[in-house]
Amino acid sequence: MMKALLIIDMQTGSFKPYSIRYNTIHTIERINLLSEKFRSLGYPVIYIKHDGTKEDCFFPNTKDFEILPELVHEPSDIVVVKEANDAFYNTELLPLR
Repeated sequence: MMKALLIIDMQTGSFKPYSIRYNTIHTIERINLLSEKFRSLGYPVIYIKHDGTKEDCFFPNTKDFEILPELVHEPSDIVVVKEANDAFYNTELLPLR
């Protein structure tokens, strides 16, 4: 079994208008701590980004599509783009299921 940290839909568009949601700062801090730990152990950190083009939102190459700027995103992290509410459906993660 492969261990990996999946960080799903933590995109600017999810916080639009850009504002603090309930417990956002604590959640971001915990994600950053977990991702640091996973990287230090050699496990992959995978950001899952939603392409909502079909729903008329979260368009690639726009601010809404970007990962929250407060999250630590390293060049070694993997980014997977999904078009459905399932991160495994028609994505690179499917073979890992």
